[in-house]
Amino acid sequence: MLDLTQAYENYLIKVKQASLNTVSSYMRDIRQFVGWLESFDGSDILSVSGSDINAYLQYLQSSGKSGATVSRTLASLKNFYAYAVSSGFLNESPVPSEVHIERGEKKMPQILSGREVELLLSQPSCVDAKGFRDKAMLEVMYATGIRVSELIALNV
Repeated sequence: MLDLTQAYENYLIKVKQASLNTVSSYMRDIRQFVGWLESFDGSDILSVSGSDINAYLQYLQSSGKSGATVSRTLASLKNFYAYAVSSGFLNESPVPSEVHIERGEKKMPQILSGREVELLLSQPSCVDAKGFRDKAMLEVMYATGIRVSELIALNV
């Protein structure tokens, strides 16, 4: 089984060219599922049924995992079993097609008050080049909504 999970990880990295964060998350989800299977009924990952997967998703929800985590786990399992089918390890995926996960309500972002914006923009001390740079960066970020990582990645 270790060979299949390793092959799947290589597939994510080399074929799908998934980000390191995605690979890490998917592999963590698969390993946790394998651990749960071993403690639940000792099943092998290739011999599970749709009811086993539903039971695992219910277990995650009852353990207090967020809807987003459970949804990502479902996506991880779907992707893994699609890989297992395409690689010839299985004839069909055991992941039920009609699974619905509540992701929870999305929270609105907090908005700064006018005073808070003024305090933020007044933080850099414009006495040297770094101070002017920092003030310009803050003003660009505030005016455009650009993220810090996007601003830093600019090649200007």
